Amino acid sequence: MRRAMGYYIRHFKDLADHEHCEAIQAKVWGEPFVVPTNMTVTLQRHGGLAIGAFEPGPEGEQMIGFVVGFMSPTHHAGANRALSHHSHIAAVLPEKQGRGIGEALKRAQGEAVRAQGLNLITWTYDPLEAKNARLNISKLGCICRTYIRNAYGDMRDTLNAGLPSDRFEVEWWLDQRYVGGERRMANDQVRFSNPHDQLSIEIPRNFQALKRADPEAALRCRLEMRERFEQAFAQGYAVTGFTLDNERAVYTLTRLSG
Repeated sequence: MRRAMGYYIRHFKDLADHEHCEAIQAKVWGEPFVVPTNMTVTLQRHGGLAIGAFEPGPEGEQMIGFVVGFMSPTHHAGANRALSHHSHIAAVLPEKQGRGIGEALKRAQGEAVRAQGLNLITWTYDPLEAKNARLNISKLGCICRTYIRNAYGDMRDTLNAGLPSDRFEVEWWLDQRYVGGERRMANDQVRFSNPHDQLSIEIPRNFQALKRADPEAALRCRLEMRERFEQAFAQGYAVTGFTLDNERAVYTLTRLSG
């Protein structure tokens, strides 16, 4: 059990934890988006991880966030045992967001994956969601060189309905380190041809607000960003940085070698 800032993090221990995980999904995404209890139970029993963040309360502990993933063969060279962990779904209750809970859950997941002898976690996220980009790229230090068009088909939940479900698939190399202010991966999993060979791609600061205000503009943005990222990845660039401030949300891409 890991405690921090009024909440603690631990692995799911019983069926009730899995049921609470399902309830959080419904609150975050709305119906019908739910990874059911029978699936999260099965994943945890067969090599997967189900980790929750909990707050103590007068009526017992309350789950306020979670992350669930599973062991997977990898297509990335440098992964230990040719296996990685794929983090399938993570969420924090809307009223509990902004406290670092999502990052704490990811770091706990990283520690658990290390204990399994693995060094790579992958997951997908919408590249136009700036807050997710800040966590995944800026704080955790993930990179991305994979763009998946309409990854999950037409989704009907509140956050995704109405647009192609394009996704980044990010790589979180758990043995990454920094040399001279530049990101380097231990065992040379990822090499940069020139750390100064970079380009920038700006996205909306609040894509959900754009989608609500002008769905057609949101679709145009989705398709334009799809083209730009796919072209950059085809030219050997990878997302290596992200900046979000009061005015702009900007990805930094660096050319890889090999």
